[in-house]
Amino acid sequence: MRRTLGVIALVLSFLPGLLCAQANPAAGAQARQLFKEGFELLQAGQLPAAAAKFEQGLKGDPGNATAQFHLAETCLGQNDTARAKAAYRRALQLKLSGELAAKANERLAALDAPSNQAAKPAAPAAAPMAAAGKEFRDCETCPLLVVVPAGQFVMGSLPSETGRQDSEGPPHVVNIARPFAVGKFEVTFDEWNACVAERACREAKDEGWGQGKRPVINVSHEQATGYVEWLADKTKKPYRLLTEAEWEYAARGGSDKARFWGTSPDRACEFANVDDATFGCNDGYKNTAPVGSFKPNPFGLHDMLGNVWEWVQDCWNANYEGAPIDGSAWMRGDCSRRVGRGGSWGNVPAGVRSAKRGRNGPAGRNDGFVLGFRVARTLP
Repeated sequence: MRRTLGVIALVLSFLPGLLCAQANPAAGAQARQLFKEGFELLQAGQLPAAAAKFEQGLKGDPGNATAQFHLAETCLGQNDTARAKAAYRRALQLKLSGELAAKANERLAALDAPSNQAAKPAAPAAAPMAAAGKEFRDCETCPLLVVVPAGQFVMGSLPSETGRQDSEGPPHVVNIARPFAVGKFEVTFDEWNACVAERACREAKDEGWGQGKRPVINVSHEQATGYVEWLADKTKKPYRLLTEAEWEYAARGGSDKARFWGTSPDRACEFANVDDATFGCNDGYKNTAPVGSFKPNPFGLHDMLGNVWEWVQDCWNANYEGAPIDGSAWMRGDCSRRVGRGGSWGNVPAGVRSAKRGRNGPAGRNDGFVLGFRVARTLP
């Protein structure tokens, strides 16, 4: 099955409805062809062209619920939420059924969430905390946090992306309904050792590469989870690991390219600690680098690509079929393995991309990864 945008792969069984016959055979044939072309363009990620095909086809077959659903998907992928909501509602009015109807309802609920939240009285601290780009720290030894804005993005990679693997598809629209806070840097040895000093964490080996402001390594998913639980208990704030969707949204920094600085890996030496020989870098770091040694991404986050792989909350799934679309953690699948993102100082270009995924057992510390993490915090 070809990898497609969002839940498009689900609709292969619905294609007869998408291409149904019309009372007027000529009009029906033309609509079927337009829907087919729109579907193929949607698969390829060419959203404006796909939308135009669906709109043309719907003029000849305005009662096609499945085509309305796909028109909504193309609008959502272009961040045209008003048109997307109207098309989802029209599809449901036309008796869209099965999994597509469930997805349309999920999409509408996610799209309506920001306005619903805005209608509620805000807590006194919510306004300053929700300001995108704001930096703050909850305690002297706590990680520095940056507020990442709400938004939508296409998660995963298109088949045309160099280095792409099947686990990165199908690409799908994810709605991040509310701002959240993310560690400006990967958790450092200094920050980890504060937890060790309070007997809440175990010492982590640095492989002789150094500690201090270097990212902590050789940390299992279980240990990373223990650290954020310690932070939450210490500060009485809702600390946690990022979800995989949040991580990719934060790593992209608003870009839909392979890397937040663009498609080409050529500028990696400015922004990431990567394999020097492959990328042609001469940064002076044979292994990990102190956090913040390279330029940040547009959200003000450092080392989202390279330096160390970063644990996220999610269980491993071989692809994104059925993945959440609201930015939440995917806690179904193979939970004997957890997801790592971002690549490391030893990775070649294919491994240093926003969509690149990895996995390891939750108790694993360094099995094919240089494993670290960064924290997240839910905002009021």
